[in-house]
Amino acid sequence: MEILGGPLFGVAGAGESHGPAVTTIVFGMPPGLFVRAADIQRHLDRRRPGSNRHGTPRREDDTVVLLSGLYQEDVDALTAGPAVQVIAGEQLSATTGYAEGYTTGEPIAAIVLSTAKRSADYTQ
Repeated sequence: MEILGGPLFGVAGAGESHGPAVTTIVFGMPPGLFVRAADIQRHLDRRRPGSNRHGTPRREDDTVVLLSGLYQEDVDALTAGPAVQVIAGEQLSATTGYAEGYTTGEPIAAIVLSTAKRSADYTQ
């Protein structure tokens, strides 16, 4: 999990791109702020394959769902404060397209900072 803080909001994220979903929690949300899932989805769609040359080559039909921190559980809602949870994914299984040995499931910092092989699967 990574936690970032700014002048207005704090953001925590968890999950992997090859997992079933990625979760984001935004802290410091004032009550009564109007949030639309479609607005968040529009920004997420910018990274879909074919949208630009820097996008992922994998097909990822991620969908934004607002899970908690709202007055009404709907696609358009007012924030209840102090935090809103957003999930993007809803895949039924892990994303395919990773060659065997491509990822070990370990944080990259643990692999880079260690001279010992931390996983039997690590062959790079």
